[in-house]
Amino acid sequence: MNKQLFEEHRDVPVISLRGLCFSYGGGSLILSDINLDVVAGEFVCFLGQSGCGKSTLLRLLAGLEVPTEGEILLDNQKINGASLERGVVFQDYGLFPWLTAGENIKLALEQKFPKLSKTQYRQRALEALKKVGLDESVYTKLPKALSGGMKQRCAIAQAFAIEPSILLMDEPFGALDAVTRARLQDMLLELWSGQLPKKTVLFVTHDVDEAILLANRIIVLGQSPSKIIYECSIPDGKKPTRDTQFEDIEFLRLRNELIRHINKDISSH
Repeated sequence: MNKQLFEEHRDVPVISLRGLCFSYGGGSLILSDINLDVVAGEFVCFLGQSGCGKSTLLRLLAGLEVPTEGEILLDNQKINGASLERGVVFQDYGLFPWLTAGENIKLALEQKFPKLSKTQYRQRALEALKKVGLDESVYTKLPKALSGGMKQRCAIAQAFAIEPSILLMDEPFGALDAVTRARLQDMLLELWSGQLPKKTVLFVTHDVDEAILLANRIIVLGQSPSKIIYECSIPDGKKPTRDTQFEDIEFLRLRNELIRHINKDISSH
């Protein structure tokens, strides 16, 4: 593997996981001794087979679960519950079905920015929809009237609208068809790369190709009790595009290496 291409990050971390372990109700460990530092502005993909604890790890980062052992630090402070400083996008969209798309975004804005006027809430919600490629008419539509891709765009718009420094995404494109999925992947990369400072994104996927396309750092988790079994970094200037992803020999080698580690771990279990 080209060591210049897949290099380690050595900057000051914004998120630190120290000896992180987790189990539900004192049962078998799902996560075991996870140690990880994440630098501000990184796009990190957690990659692994279904059931390996990726989503559980994201829930811990969101403050929706409490570690059984160890700790999670955000700017050297322990995470203590959920926070609007961390936006979350789930696979099931996370939209309230009785509220319109615009009202869902407004609700999040009201929690984050309580002093804005009604006009400002509406304007910010409309701007958020526009950024994800949705027109003004979507504002008044209920989620049931939207396609899966449109609902996920709304969920992403909601997450970006509250201006979190950290964005947590749990297989957000997993339920979408291939074409819609590709469009939203490209949209997410544009949103992430187009903002300064860049948001720190932690993205869960079991798709190796998706991880290579999106991330500048990939963390592979093994089978439960899950540990980090492999990781690599891809500098921004050498990230593949959709056109070059399957042509560049270095990234084909990386793809094979990731698959090899996942398959080896599955075989050992």
